Amino acid sequence: MPAKLQVKPDDCSPLGQFVLQYLEEQGISMNRLADLSGVPQPRLRGACFKGTCPTPETLRKLARVMGKRHLELYTLAYQGRIDHLPQDAADSSLDLLMQDLLETAQELGLKAPKVRPSRAKICRALLELGFWEEKDEGVKQTKL
Repeated sequence: MPAKLQVKPDDCSPLGQFVLQYLEEQGISMNRLADLSGVPQPRLRGACFKGTCPTPETLRKLARVMGKRHLELYTLAYQGRIDHLPQDAADSSLDLLMQDLLETAQELGLKAPKVRPSRAKICRALLELGFWEEKDEGVKQTKL
């Protein structure tokens, strides 16, 4: 049985909560997950807290061990941050998001579609990634 965690769920980002749940389900310690993933334990622990920015490499290593796609962990790690961009945010913010999507597609061996996906398909994909509709002056509503 793993040692009691010193990281509390209330202190964690959605990624951190997912990691804690994984540790509990697998019955392993954070040290063991760090060993399996090749992520130093202090970096893994730090990636779990609210307000942290784990590197894409950390997310890729964790995803491999946890049996997830790194984009799923990326979505958890950065959940809620895209909606905080100002309306006049530099195009570079969106460029970075697109770059990560394209890099992930390349890692998975996926090729770009020959025909542009319909708006409905794009909407479904965005919802699966964790995007949500904002209503009533910024109050979060249930996910679409």
